[in-house]
Amino acid sequence: MTKKTFYVVQPFEAGKRGRIKAGIPMEARSAEDADRKAKRFSLVKAGAIAFSTEVETESGDAEPPVLIASYGEVPEGALEPG
Repeated sequence: MTKKTFYVVQPFEAGKRGRIKAGIPMEARSAEDADRKAKRFSLVKAGAIAFSTEVETESGDAEPPVLIASYGEVPEGALEPG
């Protein structure tokens, strides 16, 4: 079984009534790239997180996400499913 690590940056935007909502996630090349992009997003958005997840390439099953970095305003439990 082969696993692939995906690095993701999830920006967050200020929504109506001050609520923080998720923007469009984007893939990064590495943990360092994800950290750099999240930091940049936090300068123009409410906040951003960078995380990684390992995915079994054949089945598509994913391991729980691992936080790399968090900047600015991020909803509590942003990495939790659901």
